[in-house]
Amino acid sequence: MKIKNLHYIVFITVFLSGILVSVVPWKVSPIWVFGLLALGSSLYAKKLLSAYSSALAYANKRIEIDELTGLLSRYQIQQKLNELLVFCQQKDKKLAAMILDLDHFKTINDAFGHEIGDKLLVQVSERLTSIVPGNTVVGYLGGDTFLVLLVQGDDQEMPQLNLLSKDIIHKISQSYFVEGLTLDIGCSIGVALYPEFGLDAVTLIKNADMAVYQAKNSGRATYHFYDGEMGRRFARNVRIETRLRQGLQKENLELHFQPKVDLVTESCVGMEALLRWEDEELGVVSPAEFIPIAEQSGIILPLGDWVFEQAFRHIVEWQRQGVAVPPIAINCSAAQLKRVDFLPKLLALLDKYKVDPTLLEIEVTESILIEDPEGCAELLRHLSRLGMALAIDDFGTGYSSLSYLKNLPFDSVKIDQVFIRDIMNDESNAALTNGIIRLSHSLGLKVIAEGITDVEQLALLREYGCDIGQGYLFSKALGAKNMGSDPIMIAFNE
Repeated sequence: MKIKNLHYIVFITVFLSGILVSVVPWKVSPIWVFGLLALGSSLYAKKLLSAYSSALAYANKRIEIDELTGLLSRYQIQQKLNELLVFCQQKDKKLAAMILDLDHFKTINDAFGHEIGDKLLVQVSERLTSIVPGNTVVGYLGGDTFLVLLVQGDDQEMPQLNLLSKDIIHKISQSYFVEGLTLDIGCSIGVALYPEFGLDAVTLIKNADMAVYQAKNSGRATYHFYDGEMGRRFARNVRIETRLRQGLQKENLELHFQPKVDLVTESCVGMEALLRWEDEELGVVSPAEFIPIAEQSGIILPLGDWVFEQAFRHIVEWQRQGVAVPPIAINCSAAQLKRVDFLPKLLALLDKYKVDPTLLEIEVTESILIEDPEGCAELLRHLSRLGMALAIDDFGTGYSSLSYLKNLPFDSVKIDQVFIRDIMNDESNAALTNGIIRLSHSLGLKVIAEGITDVEQLALLREYGCDIGQGYLFSKALGAKNMGSDPIMIAFNE
């Protein structure tokens, strides 16, 4: 029975109750008493039901339509996607799920407040709906993310989606005027296609989300189509992150040490601490694979602390065994150096293990010098005053600038192995390497070449005047227990 007839039910029920008790000898007939009661109750019930229906209709509207943007809500567009998937399955049509994510929207919220951010979202919503074709369904997923659903007809193939994605990015990125402010914001798009890369709503949205993540990693203001390889790569990255966290807790990682050699005397002048990881499930995982994941996930911070502590423990152990220890180079990520407690933690470890600061060399990449030049400069000067050597790692692969070579207290420059690898076959690499060496020497800096693997490379680097080298030609990275038996280390101790 429908709920809208409830007031009739109340009336009839109470009225029948009156009839049943009417046989009792009342002075005033109970049927009138219960009749009036039934009438009052039915009117009250009808008023309640009217209020309930209005509230329910308002709640349904709130569920279906996002109050801020006027677009379909997250719930409703997912329901719409389910309906479209059934339609596409029946009609054998394709569907594109496009996730649009605004670039650096948080910056606008932080700079101008959430009220301005909300008004900007309204304008973005209006512009987006004016760009897409008429049969497109647009919804707001929350935050700075929108979902666009497009059912492809027979004449719509991938090139049209490419053009649509470019058009959306171009037009969404044009200026907005909000409360007297001129605001510019870009967007990135990820696309997943039905049926190739998702047969249900959850899978399609997940895959489109992976694709937009890839678009942002590719520099933002671009689009990316999901493919199967992307899914496998993301799944592996998630697995690596999970296992890396567990491996760090269980200390399943190891530090190996690769000697650095004077290219004139071929004697050891230092070592570089290098992370090695062999997981029970994943096997040997290259640092080139797990270090970027550690940086993206934030694991790099506890991982960096662990590297410093392990290096100091090994230094103390070698000294206890009577092994002379050359300076050890440790690479620090930008995230580590930007932490306000980086220096206090490092000083506490030096004090805990009684390690001489001159036994430590800090390697930094060029990225931190670009991101926070003033804060980094102050930190590096402090480290230099403590007696630690400083080196720029992977020089030439980033935003190389002469200003920080001149103004900051660096002791050496490391030429990345990408230059050394093809130095014999690529004249440009050879010329760049020679130029970096000459420039560094003119500024009083030593030069370290990474990745030397054969005598021809060594001979050319000697000719260019390179000071120090490391690579498999001299020695691979050694476990801490093998340092005492390595010929280079034996020679160093003699």
